[in-house]
Amino acid sequence: MTLFARLLVLAAALPLAFATYGGSNESSCKSSEFYWSGKNCCLPHGGSPNPPSPPGGKSCPSNWNWHGGYECCVPNHPNLPPPQCGSGWGWDGGSKCCFPHGTSTTVTPTPSSKPGSPSWPGQPGYPGSGGGYPGNGGSKPGHGGGYGWKRNHKARNVSLCPSGLDACPPAGLTGSTDDWECVDTASDLQSCGGCASIGKGQDCTAIEGAWNVGCNSGKCVVFTCAQGYLRSLDNKSCVKV
Repeated sequence: MTLFARLLVLAAALPLAFATYGGSNESSCKSSEFYWSGKNCCLPHGGSPNPPSPPGGKSCPSNWNWHGGYECCVPNHPNLPPPQCGSGWGWDGGSKCCFPHGTSTTVTPTPSSKPGSPSWPGQPGYPGSGGGYPGNGGSKPGHGGGYGWKRNHKARNVSLCPSGLDACPPAGLTGSTDDWECVDTASDLQSCGGCASIGKGQDCTAIEGAWNVGCNSGKCVVFTCAQGYLRSLDNKSCVKV
């Protein structure tokens, strides 16, 4: 038998351990695979026999394993119930993995010029954040943390964060601030649906009695509740019993 023929036999004997990568559809999956719409790929029934461990600060729910190629958790079987993370962890639908409660998947950019600084003056008739009206040397006070800050905050969203992310000031800061972070408010657990630090959106991890939560399309979803609570019919809260 030639070397090439031996390699063909060996390849056919190897078990399928990893997913068939993106661009797949249900008809392209083999009998030993199932289609997963989360990454548009085919995954092996029962999961990979030797999956890698998730990186630090991340974990996978029961019946899910870490996939090194997609850098997320993937299911071992089709049609599983909502992901159930371990105690103290919450499911992030955007990243498709579990994070410890109280953590964030946000990133903090370093801008070249910051709102409210001399390099970013207000436009004529448009008071800047904490600055003065242009043309008078800043002698006349601006609106501080009010009207001007809201306009500048909108400008930050447009110019400083990638498409799909919102510029949110860190929690605990009030009024005009030069610090912000880019947040995916469609899936972030602590700023679900909007920047929680400015009173928009919702902190899913703060839902009373919630044990395992997620943020799907900007809406908090409760998967499980702590002992002594029952999940509401709309899956948005936990009711004490």
